[in-house]
Amino acid sequence: MAVEYDRDSGKLVKFTTLSNIPVKTLYRPEDIKSLDYKRDLGDPGFYPYTRGIFPEMYRKRLWLKSQIACYAHPKETNKAFKKFIASGQTGLRILVDTTTHSSVDPDHPLGRYDISCNGNPTFAITEYREMLADIPLENVDIESACALAGGSFWTYLFLIALMDERGEDISNLRGTNINDPIHAAIVFGCPEFSDDQWELARKVNLDLIEFGAKNTPKWFPCTPCGYDMRDAGINAFQELAFCIGNAIQYYGDAIKKRGVKLDDFRPMVFSQSIEADFFEAVAKFRALRRIWARVAKERLGAITPRSMASRIGARISANSISFPEKPLNNTSRITLQSLAAVMGGAQSIDLAGIDEAFGLPSEEARIFGLDSQHIIAHESSIPLVVDPLGGSYYVESLTDKIEEGTLKLLDEIDSIGGMWECLKTGWLVDQFNKTTISLQKEIDEGQRLIVGVNAFKGDNGPISKALKESAYPVPPAEERKVAITKVKKLREERDQKKLVDALTSMYTAEKDNENVIRAGVEACKAYATVGELVGILRIAHGFPYDHYGILPTPEYLKHLE
Repeated sequence: MAVEYDRDSGKLVKFTTLSNIPVKTLYRPEDIKSLDYKRDLGDPGFYPYTRGIFPEMYRKRLWLKSQIACYAHPKETNKAFKKFIASGQTGLRILVDTTTHSSVDPDHPLGRYDISCNGNPTFAITEYREMLADIPLENVDIESACALAGGSFWTYLFLIALMDERGEDISNLRGTNINDPIHAAIVFGCPEFSDDQWELARKVNLDLIEFGAKNTPKWFPCTPCGYDMRDAGINAFQELAFCIGNAIQYYGDAIKKRGVKLDDFRPMVFSQSIEADFFEAVAKFRALRRIWARVAKERLGAITPRSMASRIGARISANSISFPEKPLNNTSRITLQSLAAVMGGAQSIDLAGIDEAFGLPSEEARIFGLDSQHIIAHESSIPLVVDPLGGSYYVESLTDKIEEGTLKLLDEIDSIGGMWECLKTGWLVDQFNKTTISLQKEIDEGQRLIVGVNAFKGDNGPISKALKESAYPVPPAEERKVAITKVKKLREERDQKKLVDALTSMYTAEKDNENVIRAGVEACKAYATVGELVGILRIAHGFPYDHYGILPTPEYLKHLE
């Protein structure tokens, strides 16, 4: 049973960081005596980018104030996007609902239960038209904040199709895809591309990277994601090692098998979690840039300095603010964690909502997140100096320790044969299980204190109660079923011959091991749904159309079996 602590306890209960790195009481010059400034730090904007990827950092280029703003209906999301842009949001994050994320349509027997949960039911181009009405897609930073395959892969196809429809130049599509299939398999399961079907996920991911390099150079096609993995319970070493290991796997495969070069892309983007441990978060971001610069140069053949730099998209850990107890405390957590991301030199910051424990963040919670960043940017004077904690004996020592632990794990990943092999052999699952159990034990035994949860408890006051009531709730089932009506109506009204022709072309491209992206875009323009798009890829590989084994192949596609 957790112990209650008060000011008379007179001591800390833990002398390690969140990732259990031992911390001394005092750090001196001897703790960083092996540090070589040019080799290990360098000035901001120069290799190995430990201190930041731009010479003047935030003086000339503030971080993107990016947050998920997808609600239950596309029209509602469009309204929210416009309001948040007017309030200073500089990056759009698109999040599909759980049904779409599972790669099924709203009327699927299993899908109907999750419609509008966590985001939009975006099953076809019709929904993207509505969600992004009057919002230009050229040179606007967009992030598809979803995993493979119902999320970012299909979002990319729909965005390209919508730009084609509008007459916009797809080479000006700017932003990032999460689209990290190994991360998706370990965190979400993703049954559409799992177990013996991982090779399909691998092939589709390579298609995306190859097409992106040639056609959408301002869009990063595959962003290794540590955020969800960290929320699943891993530590800082694992988060960095698995992200960098995935980048080595995906882009190493693309270099070998598709002839692309790392220099063909914008600087690498890593999606990272911002945890409660302030200094560990700062040191983690610094270590990530240094490790990646060396990996890009020495292992992946990057030539241009630009390709050795890495951008960091940071989001506050949901686990760190998802407590129903005393939610007002989340204002402090969010402020400190966003400050850590700025001190660590992130390029994009997405703040979780103070009321996120109860549902999707309310409009006011979103505005609070934006205003918190505006205050840091324009009132605190903190962004005036690049890497203000650089040179701190503690921060430099902690950066070194995180790098050392990450490199040790990367060596183990290499010895197994890369991240796909780590997934297939079960090593990756074991890593998650071991760390998650240890973390929960610390909380249960009071060796990791969470204010209001297992320490410093108390009743929720009126403000906390108001926060609980203000969160955006999932609409009633009857209201959510509108998506079922919409998808059925779409199927009745679309040109069936045009649809079948487009899906047949997509099937043929996949069957012949060609890049399937352009064929997929044309299928989207013919009003193919997410369920049909993923089903066509599956039958091209000899798998059942429906990855849940419930729906048969539609009659109009049976000729392809």
